[in-house]
Amino acid sequence: MKGKILVTIQFTCLALLAIFTNWLILKWWVFILLSVSAFLAFWAMAIMKYGNFNIVPNPVEDGTMVSSGPYKLIRHPMYASIFIFAAALLAGQFDYVKLAISLALLACLVVKMSFEEDLLCKHYPGYKAYMGNTKRVIPFVW
Repeated sequence: MKGKILVTIQFTCLALLAIFTNWLILKWWVFILLSVSAFLAFWAMAIMKYGNFNIVPNPVEDGTMVSSGPYKLIRHPMYASIFIFAAALLAGQFDYVKLAISLALLACLVVKMSFEEDLLCKHYPGYKAYMGNTKRVIPFVW
């Protein structure tokens, strides 16, 4: 249940960011950042493979732990792609409403990552060691 609530908050924040953005006047560099975000998300999904991917933070029962591709550098490339997306829209057209939405999204994703990592540690015996070798969302930093 907690996972579904977090996903609902996440997608609500993303939808609100999209709604409060005037897409017609965004600068070219915002679209480059959005492209980087999309590339990272699709790369992560391609490496994860269909059937191993779950939108809620619960591990797939018969899933396998992935530590290649973007997962070699960071544990949560999908979250990183969301952070890039939100940062691009916020920086491209700053306003306090979008700042509040972005901060709510950030808080939601940090809670969701922690929740997911607890579940992954219980599900995959090697996940704790993997956590020691990789950063969460920013290579070599966090």
